[in-house]
Formats: sequence, C-alpha cells, structure tokens
Amino acid sequence: MSDDQRPICLIIGALGGEGGGVLADWVTEAAAAEGFPVQRTSVPGVAQRTGATTYYIEILPTKWEDLAGREPVLALFPNPGTLDLVVATEILEAGRAMERGFVTPDRTTLIASTHRIFAIAEKSVPSDGRYDSDRIVDAAKELARQPILFDIAALTRHHGVSLNAALLGMIAASGVLPFAENVYRDAVRRAGKAVDNNLRGFDIGL
Repeated sequence: MSDDQRPICLIIGALGGEGGGVLADWVTEAAAAEGFPVQRTSVPGVAQRTGATTYYIEILPTKWEDLAGREPVLALFPNPGTLDLVVATEILEAGRAMERGFVTPDRTTLIASTHRIFAIAEKSVPSDGRYDSDRIVDAAKELARQPILFDIAALTRHHGVSLNAALLGMIAASGVLPFAENVYRDAVRRAGKAVDNNLRGFDIGL
C-alpha cells in the first residue's frame, strides 16, 4: 500500500480534565476542513485528572475529491506498530503507549510532556510508589523514531496558556500531518474556545 493510500494514525493520551478532547477536536476539524477523510474515536477515563482517556484518529491523506466516489474504511481502534504520531500530556501516558506497542522506531513520532501527575496506584502505596520517570524517558528515546520530550506543562504555566494548545503547535511543527500552520489556527478559531489564548499557546508550542 502506498503512503497516500495508507491512513495516518495517531493517538492522544490525556488525563481526564486536561483538554485532550479539545485537542482531538482541533486535529479532526483541521483534517475535515482540508477535505481529508477522518475518523475519531475515544476510550474515556474518569474526569478530574484521575483516569486516562485515549483519543484515536485516522486521516486518509487523499482528499475526498480524488477518491472518485470511493468510501474509505477507517479503523475504530489503534493497532500496535501502526501509529505515526503519539501525543501524551504526561510521561506516564507515553509509558502506557509504549507498553502497548504503539511507539516504534521505524514509524512513530512521540510528543510527550515529561512532568508527572501521580496515578491513584502510585498514591495508594504505603511507601514510595512512584514510577521511575527517567526509565520511561530513556525508553522513549530508544523506541520512537522522533522523540520530542520536555516539560511542556512548566512551559505553559510560565506563559499562562493551555497545555493542549501548545501540543497542537508541536503537532504542527512535527510535520507528521499534511496541514499548513494556518489550517490549525483556523480550527482553533472555528472552535471558538478561548481563541486568543489558545492561538498564543499554539505559537509557543510551534
């Protein structure tokens, strides 16, 4: 299958309440606005930052007008070894994606914030139950074709912008998706949520 026939596959791993759904909406809207077939599904977690939510998006990089009436069939769930882009709002989410085989050295760009929001399983251990973040970062550098890893949360706090807007800028800068920068900005404008602040966050991420 040629590259223009194979869908671009990406997942966004976020914690409840972090805006992962808004980020997935922006990406989906950008693809639809450019005329690409796109499909998004999600596996919801618990809100208020206590559960992980994964958003899966497939984008066929052939526009509807070039499909001559054919209807593409896009998958509802990610498969190991098929992900072009993995985005994680926190480093443990990147670890979960790697554990499931979604990050591979031949294909996957991994964008992840290295900060931690401790899981319930870590907090409930009588002693120190924290996972070793350094091991996850080291694994990411080995497993990803293009690892983009740093404390994005600290950057966004410093500038007073949202994490998901900065991540959208980083997605744009990665070059994995076939959109120009203005396409992402237009998606943010159409969503109509804190537009000025989110555009500033996008530019910081970019």
